[in-house]
Amino acid sequence: MIICWGQCFEKIFSDPKWHNIKAVQDKKVYTVPCGPFNWFDRPPSVNRILGLKWLGNLLYPEVYDYDIAKETQEFYQKFYHYDLTDDDITFLLKDSGGM
Repeated sequence: MIICWGQCFEKIFSDPKWHNIKAVQDKKVYTVPCGPFNWFDRPPSVNRILGLKWLGNLLYPEVYDYDIAKETQEFYQKFYHYDLTDDDITFLLKDSGGM
């Protein structure tokens, strides 16, 4: 499994140097969600709370059995007072293994 962020996701699949890596062949490459800030890295923010749920669910779904789309919706309502639409959730979780 490869977890990346930013523009690395596209490059991993387009750059031939990555093609022999098993995670790439098995399509087990995921990007860290980052709206409005990165959920895993920087800048430090409350999004790291949601990032822990996302990462646990990605790595150990049998232990962290979350509906990450629902968790994301609840998180944004609680912390940002914003009601995510289905399109918002699809955009946020694109390529992250959450949809």
